[in-house]
Amino acid sequence: MTGTDDPSYRLGLALAEVSRLWRHVLDARLKPLGLSTARWVALVNLSAHPEGLTQNALALRVGIKGSTLVRQLDLLEADGWVVRRAQPGDRRAKRVFLTPKARPALASIAAVGRDLRRELLRDCGDAEIRASVRLLGRVKARLQPLAGPLAGPLASDGRVPPRLVAAE
Repeated sequence: MTGTDDPSYRLGLALAEVSRLWRHVLDARLKPLGLSTARWVALVNLSAHPEGLTQNALALRVGIKGSTLVRQLDLLEADGWVVRRAQPGDRRAKRVFLTPKARPALASIAAVGRDLRRELLRDCGDAEIRASVRLLGRVKARLQPLAGPLAGPLASDGRVPPRLVAAE
């Protein structure tokens, strides 16, 4: 079997293409809300942590370097979505919190993702979707140790973690 005939080769290409296209369409649909997928992922992760997260912890959850996250946080803070406060006991560390503006907007943001998922998966059954999620979870579990700490945490039960679900 040649490389292009191998189903695993085709799966890798399909994953890369689908991921790129899904994110592109989602970015276009989030733009009217003043967001992008990257900014949305940060907001969703923060919404799960009302006590806030340090910038480093958020960067790990989002799967990007701290310096890259700082630019996203600058934009989110300038638009009033988040606020950064000094970490008690460590003046160098900053803790990030959602603002009151962000909380009600999360429902609108989630609706954009839900509508896109429904549109894209309209003829896919639940069993097919669950099987795909299980396959991707197993692949991710094997990739995680190879990718290093910036790849973010894997859910303890092998499910796709919130940061990837959020990017729907």
